[in-house]
Amino acid sequence: MIKLFKIFLVSFIFLGINSVLKAETGKATVYKIIMKKIELCESSTGVDNCVGAVVLAERDLEIDIASVDAGTAAAAYGDTALLPLGTTYTHMRVTISRKFTISADITVAGISTPCRTYADAKYPGDHAAAGNEIHTHRPAMTPNTTQAEMVSYLVNDQFTICTAANCGSIANDQDLNYAQGTGSSTFQTQHADGSTDTDHVMIYTLTAPYTVALIAPVLDISFKTEAAVNASEIASTNLCNIEPVEPIVAISIQ
Repeated sequence: MIKLFKIFLVSFIFLGINSVLKAETGKATVYKIIMKKIELCESSTGVDNCVGAVVLAERDLEIDIASVDAGTAAAAYGDTALLPLGTTYTHMRVTISRKFTISADITVAGISTPCRTYADAKYPGDHAAAGNEIHTHRPAMTPNTTQAEMVSYLVNDQFTICTAANCGSIANDQDLNYAQGTGSSTFQTQHADGSTDTDHVMIYTLTAPYTVALIAPVLDISFKTEAAVNASEIASTNLCNIEPVEPIVAISIQ
C-alpha cells in the first residue's frame, strides 16, 4: 500500500517596509539554507507545539536549494524508516538557521544599475556584521557591483535599515511580520525585538494526513527558486535592499 502526500512550503515571507519604493523578485542562482531539525507532528497549534513529535533528522546540513541535486540532498537528510506503525501525522515542524547565503542579479525599475548580491555588505561603523547586528540591521547594497554570494539573516520584528552605503545613515524602528497562515506555512517564528535566537521554526499542515503503514515510506523533496530573492530600492537613495523570499518546496512521502 502506498500513501502519498505533498506539502507546498514557503520557508519564510518578508513583508514590505515603509522605506521601500520599488521592488522586484528574481531568480536565486545560489540559495543556501542550513537545515537543523525536521519533525512530524500528530497535531500542532504553533511553533512551540508539535504533539507526538518524531524527529526525522537533527543535525546541521547546508543545502544549496538552487542546485539541481538539492532535492536528493534534502531527502537524504531525513530518516522515515522508524516511524511508529499506525500513527497518523498532520503537520511537519522544520527548524532552520536564520543565516542564508544567496546570489542574484535583479533589475529594479527606477534604479539605474542592477541590484546584485556581493560579499562585503557593511553594517554600522563600516564593518562586517558583528554580534546581534545580523538580526537588528539590514545593510544597504550598492548597485552594479560584481555579483558574488551574499550572507543574509532573518531580522527581528523591529529592525534598522541602512539608508547609505556602508551603513553611514540608518532608519530605525522598521516593522516586520512573519506570515502566519497566509503563505504555505501555518505557523512560523516571530522574532521579538532584541531576539538573539539563531533558529527559525516553521509548522506546515500536510495536504492530507499520513498514516504509517508496513512499507517504509520514501521521502522526496523538490525546490523552486525562480522568484526566491527580492531586491528593492531604499527610499530614494538608488541603493538596494536584497533579501531571500519564498522558495517553494514540494515534499512527498510515499
